[in-house]
Amino acid sequence: MVAIPSLWWMVQELWPPAFAAFILAVIGIGAAEYGWMAFPQHARLRLFTVVASLAVALGMMLGGPWAGVAGAATFLVVLLGPLTAPDDLGAGVARAALCWVGVTYVGFLTPHVVLLRESSPDGWRWVLFTIFVVMGSDTGGYFGGRWAGRRKLLPAVSPSKTVEGALGSIVGAAVLAVLCRAVFFDRRTTATAIGIAVVVSVLGQAGDLAESALKRAFGAKDSGWIVPGHGGILDRLDSLLLPVVFVHHWVAVTGG
Repeated sequence: MVAIPSLWWMVQELWPPAFAAFILAVIGIGAAEYGWMAFPQHARLRLFTVVASLAVALGMMLGGPWAGVAGAATFLVVLLGPLTAPDDLGAGVARAALCWVGVTYVGFLTPHVVLLRESSPDGWRWVLFTIFVVMGSDTGGYFGGRWAGRRKLLPAVSPSKTVEGALGSIVGAAVLAVLCRAVFFDRRTTATAIGIAVVVSVLGQAGDLAESALKRAFGAKDSGWIVPGHGGILDRLDSLLLPVVFVHHWVAVTGG
């Protein structure tokens, strides 16, 4: 519970460059976690994944042509990577693909938290709205699965996830969205808040399952250990990144 007021203050009040620096630090740690899962035997590839993720993220935060330059340059370097090992092109292409997945996952998606916060005077409200709705979705999914879970959702990816838990996630997200609308956006309709919550919940669950699939593919139980009792940074971000991207673009299209 102590973390919620701290999070609220950080999102609402922290000086924009300091907030961006904090998110860049999170991206660096997340990219390192991904690198350790994907390239446990390749220190240079782990380092490159971190550097490339930070470059793409910084370019996106700076905006304008910097976003395109950072993305294009990083993609070009990744694409040319297999040429450094011409005797094993198949493995080189596979490593390049894994690297680009990590850069996209961490370096491209995560900066949308900053973009959403700075998108409008209400940007910080939208960031908190998204975070709290995702929390509601996670809580609803936990209790829905615990109390009524019967049918497995995707047992090959996440044995504990159930269809009933997924429905509970949507209900939990909707409940938090109605509460957050009253706090942050009283001019918005309840129907709008619930509609956004449904999309956020579905995307959050998809992100959670996608990260579970990555961990299974890499043979990892958790992405890292930096959050005591909860795994790594990516384990905390997996259900938030896609919702933040969606809300950012929804606000951009509708004007918030």
